[in-house]
Amino acid sequence: MRNKATPWTLRLIAAVILLAGLSAGAVFAEEYVSVAIGRRAAIDIMAREISAAMAPWKIPGPIRKGTEYSRHIWDACEEYNVDPFLVAALICVESQGRVNAVTQNRVGLMQVNVEENMTWITKHFPHIKTVKTLMKARNNVMVGTFALSAARQGTRSEKRILFKYFGDEDEKRVEKIFDVKNRMNAAAATRF
Repeated sequence: MRNKATPWTLRLIAAVILLAGLSAGAVFAEEYVSVAIGRRAAIDIMAREISAAMAPWKIPGPIRKGTEYSRHIWDACEEYNVDPFLVAALICVESQGRVNAVTQNRVGLMQVNVEENMTWITKHFPHIKTVKTLMKARNNVMVGTFALSAARQGTRSEKRILFKYFGDEDEKRVEKIFDVKNRMNAAAATRF
């Protein structure tokens, strides 16, 4: 008699294969765990992570805001072919989901470096002419995701992409981002 694989077993096998591909340095959208589970499930996972990152700041409506930001992330990543979980993890670590976060010359959810980037931002995004408009959630996520996509040119390593995005090689910061991304991948694996 043949053994039939249970749906749970098949989901586990699919998750292992997908995660193995990601750990091997996959960079194409069809290989992202977030894309594999679909928009609704990915947005739910990202929203939970982002709202949890907001907790220490006592930001009102964290679930609603986390969901809003996650929708912006999905749209930007779809347009620029970047892993949504990577963007969400970056937001969790860099701004803790605070849309008005300012650190030295970095602003917004994705901590976009204004001093170094405002010139090209206004060229590629003509509707963004001021720091105030750059700090709007959707604008910041679109610009930051575009910058991540540009940083990806010439490398397949997510670590190198983040180093280029930040302009430094802060290993601890990148490891924190990968920890959050791995949590989201693990949550996604349970949805297969």
